[in-house]
Amino acid sequence: MTQAKATRKVGIFAAVLTMLALTVSMAAAAVTFHSGPDVTFSGDSATATFNVSGLGNDPAAAQLDVFGSVETICHNGGKNGQEAPGQNPAEAQGSSGIVPLKKSEKNGRSTVSITVELVPPAVPSATDAGCPNDNWTVTLGDLTITSATLTIYQPLGNVIYGPVTFFP
Repeated sequence: MTQAKATRKVGIFAAVLTMLALTVSMAAAAVTFHSGPDVTFSGDSATATFNVSGLGNDPAAAQLDVFGSVETICHNGGKNGQEAPGQNPAEAQGSSGIVPLKKSEKNGRSTVSITVELVPPAVPSATDAGCPNDNWTVTLGDLTITSATLTIYQPLGNVIYGPVTFFP
């Protein structure tokens, strides 16, 4: 292949990449949030809400993931039944999965609300919970949300917003 042909191929490839980047950015720029996106926290759940327009005809979807921890409580097997807080909280999480967004409800706009609860993990071993030794048993205490992450896709698989993390 001659130097001129190689240079031309590189130039064509660069032009194609540039057009692709412009197309993706123009598609993302067409989406307009009229309210939100906001994530509110209540107890062991999080709710993402937003009002959006400009999604066009391609299928769109959102996903809300919540992350947190749950306290571990150690119980000894003796007659006195002592309790002690575990030294290592367990990780907890929850996810809405991919939630399809409705086509325009009115005047090209859609209102979205997605709620996800934090799901407690399996009870950890006494060692993992940080109990004094393996003769102790473990129960789970209160769940605490530490963050939630919202991602919006259009078309499916193409991120147009996020992932953005929100904190309580």
